Amino acid sequence: MSEVRKTYKMFVGNSFVRSESGRTYSINQKNEVIELPQASKKDVRDAVSAAKKGYASWSTLTPYNRAQILYRLSEMVEGRKPTYVDILKKSGLSNSEAKKDVDQAIEVLIWYSGIADKWEQLSGNLNPVAGPYFNISHQEPLGVSFIFPREKVSLKSLLLGILPPLAVGCSVISLTKEAGVLAIMFAEDLHNSDMPSGVLNILTGDYGGIVEDISKHVEIKGIGVSIDFDNTDYTKIQSNGSESVKRTFKFNESKNLLSLNPYLETKTVWHPKGK
Repeated sequence: MSEVRKTYKMFVGNSFVRSESGRTYSINQKNEVIELPQASKKDVRDAVSAAKKGYASWSTLTPYNRAQILYRLSEMVEGRKPTYVDILKKSGLSNSEAKKDVDQAIEVLIWYSGIADKWEQLSGNLNPVAGPYFNISHQEPLGVSFIFPREKVSLKSLLLGILPPLAVGCSVISLTKEAGVLAIMFAEDLHNSDMPSGVLNILTGDYGGIVEDISKHVEIKGIGVSIDFDNTDYTKIQSNGSESVKRTFKFNESKNLLSLNPYLETKTVWHPKGK
């Protein structure tokens, strides 16, 4: 009997899609070679269109509802833990390393689901002013964010890249090459979760041929790259992003309140105190 091999597709607008270009790239996994879609310029544009619609629905949900959806996602990853461990082992990790990575990834999901309805109380501020006024700093999500996670086959690293913007209400497009199989598997859990369409979009492949389009796209409000991202390419992103006053930054893989700050816009509200 012939083996039916799995076809790996990117995840855009809650649908699994092949690259518009038809191009693929190869990943070696143990005793097999896996073909993954190579994202094209058109795929980037489609993902941004989906993310704009996703942002409109995700940012208007209550923080408590977003927290529930992210926690449900942690339950789904927990339910497929052996499958994630198997993929990591096929990618070269030992059994203990793979189990540790998935356990830590689940902890990351639970932590960000917990902070999703608390971050504004923690990061907001009542500012002291001279006069009978309240002066309050209020935070809002930045909008459509493009994330380049660390190029490492790690579910924990992947989630530490995409969860901070999701937790505050941004929609996200993520592009990864080496962890493409892992990212697409996570997309399967996303597809079966309660997350609205377009909130998280996952592209795979090398960014070399599409980085210009990503960094110049005016609908992308922020671009976050991992701390080990190539400095020359990051300088190019900063230069191109300045044309649309785009926020660009490098992020550490940290699970703390500071990881949310790049994805927030601060607005100041004045109001008379009265007597």
